[in-house]
Amino acid sequence: MERTRSANIDRLRSGGFDILIIGGGITGTCTARDSALRGLETACIDRKDWAFGTSSRSSKLIHGGIRYLEMFDFKLVFEACRERRQLLLNAPHLVHPQPFTFPIYKGDRNGIFMIESGLILYDMLALFRNVRNHKMYLRDKAMCLEDGLDESRLKAAGVFYDCSTDDGRLTLAFALSALDAGAACANYVEAVSLLKDSDSVRGARVRDVLTGEEFDLEARVVVNATGAWGDEVCRLDEPGAPDKLQLTKGSHVIVPRGRARTNNALPITSPADGRLMFIIPRGQFSLIGTTDIYYHEDLDRPYATRDEVEYMLEAANRALPRAHLDKADVISTYSGLRPLVMQEGGEDVAESKVSREHRIYEGHSGLLTIAGGKLTTGRSMAEELTDLAARKLADEHGVQARTGCLTKNNPVFATPPLDQQARVRAISRKLKFDDDVLGGLFKLGTDALRVIEMVEEDPSLAERLSPEAPYLKAQVRFAAESEMSMSVDDFLVRRSEIYYTVPDQGLSTAPEVARIMGEVHGWDEDTRVSQVEAYKETVALSRKYTTEK
Repeated sequence: MERTRSANIDRLRSGGFDILIIGGGITGTCTARDSALRGLETACIDRKDWAFGTSSRSSKLIHGGIRYLEMFDFKLVFEACRERRQLLLNAPHLVHPQPFTFPIYKGDRNGIFMIESGLILYDMLALFRNVRNHKMYLRDKAMCLEDGLDESRLKAAGVFYDCSTDDGRLTLAFALSALDAGAACANYVEAVSLLKDSDSVRGARVRDVLTGEEFDLEARVVVNATGAWGDEVCRLDEPGAPDKLQLTKGSHVIVPRGRARTNNALPITSPADGRLMFIIPRGQFSLIGTTDIYYHEDLDRPYATRDEVEYMLEAANRALPRAHLDKADVISTYSGLRPLVMQEGGEDVAESKVSREHRIYEGHSGLLTIAGGKLTTGRSMAEELTDLAARKLADEHGVQARTGCLTKNNPVFATPPLDQQARVRAISRKLKFDDDVLGGLFKLGTDALRVIEMVEEDPSLAERLSPEAPYLKAQVRFAAESEMSMSVDDFLVRRSEIYYTVPDQGLSTAPEVARIMGEVHGWDEDTRVSQVEAYKETVALSRKYTTEK
């Protein structure tokens, strides 16, 4: 498997494909993997980095969607619970069990009976194969579980399980899995127009964003899996095509865990509108979110507004009355766009009521567009989409897939053997790595051993990027050499969590990241400086709420 972007650009140039997937988020990368495993000649491109959009800006959860029970969306919850189990099995280094404590207060719209009934139904829809089934606790025991809750109002609490993940790395794992299965995949490649043959789409004119060079990429079937940008690609096919998407923005804040201390993840409700959100522990930090607001602005630059930050902190303070969070506690913010299917009634439908179900459209030219869905169901959405593409290939071109879907029980690329974590831990002790470095290494799966080999060959790469950033210089080099990390932004935001969790969001480490990446990519001094300046703009967007009136 060739893991460099340049080699994959050469593959894209070299010949025609059975299927071209435009979009490198969770749905696009899962579709690329699925189609390649079926023996189809597969290409996948994205004009930005893997998971640049929605797929790296979620609440970092793999979940059934307990709040969708109130909307009677049982089909979606069942599908998501099934996929949650599969991801636990197929990506155990990236998807981990996450307990939730659901508090029930005096005066709540739903009392103990209704909440327990909902949790029983949640277990049933998971076919009782979740990490554990739920348990209910009365007030005193519930306060032992979460001593920060409002004891004066608390009646009981239910404990149930979902999962947490590093969404950017999970998407990257599927992109690497697609490469491993034989697909040609490259980030920073933009579809500028669609190629047509007698009004049927037959590929795309694409542009290498990093060099400006354009070339034709021919394919028998073209898939539009660009998420929030889906309507833009549809208009490349049919100018004036009606919108298929309703975009809503979800914003999050990250604070030190000591300022929003919970043992488990905590569903919270906004005192402003009663909307359900979460406080989710992530190591030494807590993630709070998310909002849900219709969005019509710049798709590349959504950000958390001051009103949104105050809205989330208000909800967290109501749930944890002794926390007294304020904006000074916020380390970082981020926003993602949900590419939801257009509903009848348009924006008269409340944002949180818009269905998370997905839908596949086929244009007059044969362009396949997928809209809706969620991170958890990326694999099953891709299976349905690839089934349709395979039928088109067979019916219209006489091209037969070698096999059916093979992704359900197939571990993602670099999934480690059971004994590897202990081995990495033992080697790390010998190399005197700090304990907090191990978390980032474990996420690499079997690639952790490749990073360790780099350190053994060049001991200077064993140094941390900074005391606050638990990542080795070797991880930067590895990301540039083997994970298609093409910018400082790629590494600090999506190959690591430095942007989210380090107090200065990685501004002080950005020049060193640029130096190491520049050695791999051949950057001159001006390019290294421009890379750092571009990253400063990313951080400035995260902090834009501080300058709003």
